[in-house]
Amino acid sequence: MERQNSITLSGITNFLEAGALLRHRDQWILIEGPFKPSEALDCDEITVFFPDFYDLKSSAPLKGARTYRLSPEELRKNCEAYLAQKPPSKGPLMGASWVEPQKEHFRQALEGIQSRIQKNEIQKAVPAIFARSSQTVTAVERAQMLLTLLEAPQTLYVYGFWQKGEGVLGATPEVLFEYSQGVIKTMALAGTCPKAEALQRESLLEDEKEMQEHLFVLEDLKNTLKSWGDVKTAGPGILELPMLYHLKTEIEVHCAQQPPFLTLIEQLHPTPALGVAPRSQGYKWMAEFPGQEGRRGFGAPFAFLGPEEALCLVAIRNLQWNSSVSMIGSGCGIVAASEFEREWRELYQKRLSVRKILGLEV
Repeated sequence: MERQNSITLSGITNFLEAGALLRHRDQWILIEGPFKPSEALDCDEITVFFPDFYDLKSSAPLKGARTYRLSPEELRKNCEAYLAQKPPSKGPLMGASWVEPQKEHFRQALEGIQSRIQKNEIQKAVPAIFARSSQTVTAVERAQMLLTLLEAPQTLYVYGFWQKGEGVLGATPEVLFEYSQGVIKTMALAGTCPKAEALQRESLLEDEKEMQEHLFVLEDLKNTLKSWGDVKTAGPGILELPMLYHLKTEIEVHCAQQPPFLTLIEQLHPTPALGVAPRSQGYKWMAEFPGQEGRRGFGAPFAFLGPEEALCLVAIRNLQWNSSVSMIGSGCGIVAASEFEREWRELYQKRLSVRKILGLEV
């Protein structure tokens, strides 16, 4: 794959039609399509892996035609040049009519999960619900959203992938793992307080329910990663995002040998931050809850894989679309002490944070 540090107007146009995107340490990595399956990860190129949440074999790793590494200023200049050719009359998805998820659907999920908890089958599970619009996403709107995402705080990883009329674009705070120079870095990110409720609620570090949810994730990750080396942790602390606070514990593992990246994804996905604790109870049964149609990649691994380095995000806080629908999903951890109205408000705040970070009408 050809790598370049600048991009032409033709290149940005092709990228906005079929592309993959990652902001990493203030550098924007753009991969221009078309994409085709990659048979191996040991070649000197970046491979994109973005499967279905419930089926890691639904998509092969993919490679594109060209890779660009741009500064924020270069990306801004090129998006503006693209939009100058075909100036938009309004903002992205402006005027779109969003159908919010049904409360009854979420109630069924919460009650179903808490029933399993009461039977001592599980300790925690994370259902997802979705707002939907029949308005889909154009290349022009992708350029508009990228200009807005340039201002996203560094606590968020901006990412995206699109081709053949469907795709995803978002800014996630959660990393499944990062590997470089013999070290796996990851995080337990679970436990949430919307900023709008912070004054009425106790600190996350003192909230028994949120700390319990966090510790389920932390202990699962420590147990899963210990086969690769000694697991070291730092935290928990509070991660501040534009509209939310999260509990976060940083995790490091110094490896004796480089783990196969796809194997590591299979071992880690989904953590109890998006799946079920304990893992032995599986997670695919959550697909039976109402309102799950079209979930596809929400909460799935989103990975940029190289021969010796990898970054795999958790694909949350995003907008997904295909030729007929756009979707914004949100999930929350359900434990025995979870209360319906509190979780319902949290789910709304997470979806609202997506609309704001992408510059969508609210």
